[in-house]
Amino acid sequence: MNVSYRTNLILRMGVPLFLFISYFFISHSKLTLIIAILATIQLITFGIDIHRKGNWKKVNLQHDQRTRENALFAGNLIYWLTILVLFIGTLLIQNSIISITYPKLIGYLILISLILKWMIRDYLNNQEETED
Repeated sequence: MNVSYRTNLILRMGVPLFLFISYFFISHSKLTLIIAILATIQLITFGIDIHRKGNWKKVNLQHDQRTRENALFAGNLIYWLTILVLFIGTLLIQNSIISITYPKLIGYLILISLILKWMIRDYLNNQEETED
């Protein structure tokens, strides 16, 4: 989203807030608390960086045509990879070659596919920036 840095900071506040609510009212997991603290530290450093540069009212240009195309390419690649892994995983589970349940396979695959999509998109975006 091409929004101001101030609006971007306000939107980013939702992640640590959700994690702290999840820790205190839902999960009580130490990992959730650690991730919430790390997200808060990242948010504070982002806010300090905005304040130092004086970018509060400037527009944060995150997406142009090139970054949208890279995100679309990464999404399409991960889509087909996900279908292939789901098909192979189903065959392996049915033949009792791996001992994992279908919901765990789907959950792990969603997490891994999101991480891979972000990595591919960021790699393509950074690769084109270094060529300029």
